[in-house]
Amino acid sequence: MANLKPLQCLNLDKNQQRNFIKFFHSLGKKPKTTVRIFDRNDFYSLHAEDAELAARMVFKSTASMKIMSVPGDDEDIELPYTVLSKNNFENFVRELLLVKNYRVEVYANKGGSKNDWKIELKGSPGNVIQFEDILFGNNEQINTSAIMALQLKKENQLNSVGLSCIETTDRIFSLIEIVDDDFFTELEAIVVLLGPKECLLPSKEGEYEKINALLERNGVLVTVRKRQEFTVSTSDFEDDLNRLLFFEKGQQENLNTVLGGTNKTFALQTLNVAIKYLDLGSDSSNFGHFQLKVMNLKRFVHLDAAAVSALNILPKPGTSVTSQVYRCQSILGVLDYCRTPQGRRLLVQWLKQPLKDIEAIKDRHDIVECFVESLNTRKEIHDDYLKRIPDIMMLTKKLMRRNASLQDVYKLYRVVGRVPNLLGLLSDLENSTVNNILSKPIRDTYGDLFKFKEMIEKILDMEGIEKGEYFIKPSFDEELQTMKEKMDEIEEKIRKELRKAANDLNLDEGSSIKLDVVSHIGYHFRISLKEDSVLRKNTKYRTIDAVKGGVRFTTDKLTDLNSEFSEVRESYEEQQKSIVDEVIRVVLGYLPPLTNLSHLIAQLDCFTSFAVAATSSPIPYVRPKMRPAETRVLNLKQVRHPCLEMQSDVNFIANDIDFRKDETQMYIITGPNMGGKSTFIRSVGSAVLLAHVGSFVPCDEAEISITDSILGRIGASDCIMKGLSTFMIEMIETSGIIRTATENSLVIIDELGRGTSTYDGCGIAWSIAEYLAKETKCFTLFATHFHEITELAQTVSTVKNSHLSAMVENSNFILLYQVKPGPMDNSFGIQVAKLADFPEDVVKLAQKCYDEIEDHFSNLKSNADPEAVSLFASSLEKLSDVESLEDITKIIAEVRGNVRKSGNEYFKSICPEVFQ
Repeated sequence: MANLKPLQCLNLDKNQQRNFIKFFHSLGKKPKTTVRIFDRNDFYSLHAEDAELAARMVFKSTASMKIMSVPGDDEDIELPYTVLSKNNFENFVRELLLVKNYRVEVYANKGGSKNDWKIELKGSPGNVIQFEDILFGNNEQINTSAIMALQLKKENQLNSVGLSCIETTDRIFSLIEIVDDDFFTELEAIVVLLGPKECLLPSKEGEYEKINALLERNGVLVTVRKRQEFTVSTSDFEDDLNRLLFFEKGQQENLNTVLGGTNKTFALQTLNVAIKYLDLGSDSSNFGHFQLKVMNLKRFVHLDAAAVSALNILPKPGTSVTSQVYRCQSILGVLDYCRTPQGRRLLVQWLKQPLKDIEAIKDRHDIVECFVESLNTRKEIHDDYLKRIPDIMMLTKKLMRRNASLQDVYKLYRVVGRVPNLLGLLSDLENSTVNNILSKPIRDTYGDLFKFKEMIEKILDMEGIEKGEYFIKPSFDEELQTMKEKMDEIEEKIRKELRKAANDLNLDEGSSIKLDVVSHIGYHFRISLKEDSVLRKNTKYRTIDAVKGGVRFTTDKLTDLNSEFSEVRESYEEQQKSIVDEVIRVVLGYLPPLTNLSHLIAQLDCFTSFAVAATSSPIPYVRPKMRPAETRVLNLKQVRHPCLEMQSDVNFIANDIDFRKDETQMYIITGPNMGGKSTFIRSVGSAVLLAHVGSFVPCDEAEISITDSILGRIGASDCIMKGLSTFMIEMIETSGIIRTATENSLVIIDELGRGTSTYDGCGIAWSIAEYLAKETKCFTLFATHFHEITELAQTVSTVKNSHLSAMVENSNFILLYQVKPGPMDNSFGIQVAKLADFPEDVVKLAQKCYDEIEDHFSNLKSNADPEAVSLFASSLEKLSDVESLEDITKIIAEVRGNVRKSGNEYFKSICPEVFQ
């Protein structure tokens, strides 16, 4: 850290510095994941460890840090600090809340020169209401912010979970009550489905310890609230909740009306905790605008967190949609050609919530196919219409808070004004599904908004808007009319001054000399830089400044007229304030249809995005043929990985897969490292996911039965921060698969068992593969380096072996990336080491060790006593007829005795514990 002690720190004198240091230390200790920021009007400051964090995150170095220092009794009192500009502050807060899951406190000095610092803004990953303008003010933002609250109780050895989720951007309350196992499998699926950034719990310990671990494993910040907050009676907060809820016209404004008579008290208690935490009830602008939904998990394909990670569904946190890696890093990046923020938010939701309803999926495919085939209409909607649509939900939020401007109202008016043209484009498609799902609802919503459009046309001064001025029409108010006439009169005098200046300087009015107006200068004249010589000897004119666009100047007369115009304009704006407030109050009455329009535009954006993605791929996507779940078929011809094929330097080699019920239900896939096993099984999983989302798939042909869950276990990595080893992560994820999978599931497993000893790993991998093949009977892709597992195909008819081919030719190792039937004979590990440029001596030694070990075990196996082996096998066969635990114990003892008696070296090498 730079040991820099400036004489003047943060525009404070020594006494002010001393007082601030004293105040800062009075705040006391805080969690490391909480950052305190101080608003100093023109810039922001951070201090102590927060300063170092900001310096490293924003400037990638601590060199920007300085030290505030004042004399103390014995030695100087020092406080390190870092300064952030407004732009750096916004980027820093965005990363803290949406990427790093930190809490943020922003202090403002209410006492001017005094140290009267108070928290002005406060936020956490799930509570970003006060930071929404900063976080979601641009179309690039992928992350949204949702907060969840849950509580748990034991009933008959089962876990009853009540939970709620609040999405403040779309103003939705979600409720669900479930009964879960001890591993909270269903809860993890809900966390994946909702994607909360923060969760409120009554505790992190005891019965909540497993839930806390699950949430942290999924990147959810846990906040503990008092237990008594979760036990409040529904009757105590029902009135407060009713005020927040939106009710249709004629509906009884009562919570039971929304719930339809269902009892969700356990979940409602958690919703009350979340509402209090967000302090929604204290802001009257929230009243009457939230929808309450009871979640139904049966509607969606079950996704576990491991599958979301394995399939690369979402990009890494903090990835910008404009970055080069976005398009090829995740499935979201591949599909995201959205033009609107609401469309992008919905696309993220769809990817986390794949549908199980075959008719709903086919409807989505119908619409995507229509847009794929209608190039001109699609381009006009995507490149012209959607490109000009703002974030309607954020604009309506400004209306709710009564801080919207006439410009915001005009933006909504423009959206509504474009609807007739959009309906015409959709009508030209002549598609019944498009009409039912998009055109008809949009037409109905437009009918509800037609009076809004008429009202704005009567109120707003459209001529002024063309000049960038947003005013109420003068004719709307007598005093406004008088002031408008006065402004017109002054503007005419200003134009006369322009003509005088043009004649005086011998310049052409409107071309060589122009009349401009900007907010901080007002009306002024402008000429080009090369013509500035005409001003040098003319004392009538006073130069304001010289910019790239030319020289700006004025006269005493123009300055006086400008001041007079500004005074009248300020009076005009003051006079229209009450009218603007009334306009916004009336516009608030149109919030429900505006919200509906936003949702419909988001759907349209997603559908066109799917179509653009399907046609923009190096090889166009195809429409999958969806089949009912009971048919159990998954047949993909020349399936490709959607992300990898988007990379410019990749020539992707496609492969086939064919699952059939009672014929082929598991593929055990072997092959060399780097041979493409992981990519192949991820390609299959991605295609199934895309089909259920409603997208076309990267194949030549695709026939897919409805899948109830996509479960994955791919890759091996330690989770040091959470104290979990590679093997423990494998076991957690795999146990979830075993508990969740049904015969209608798709399971993808890669390299299971690598995190422990070879024998343990092989045994575990074999048992899991056999269980999935014999008991669950789900479609499974099982990639492994344990070649022994390929023998499972000899005993289970629905198990097939495949391998990723490779060849060695003239000491050259060539990976072919083609899937072929049968197991792989060799692992080619040493050849892969050569590809990685291992030193030649190391490769030779590895080959020598490999040959010796192979010879040793071959000799042991060939020298095995045939009689002992026969006794061993006959004892094991008896296991199929056992009826009690006592019988099993006797047979195991018999097997151990026979093996020990044999004294065989081969048996000693594979099960030494028997001979101890």
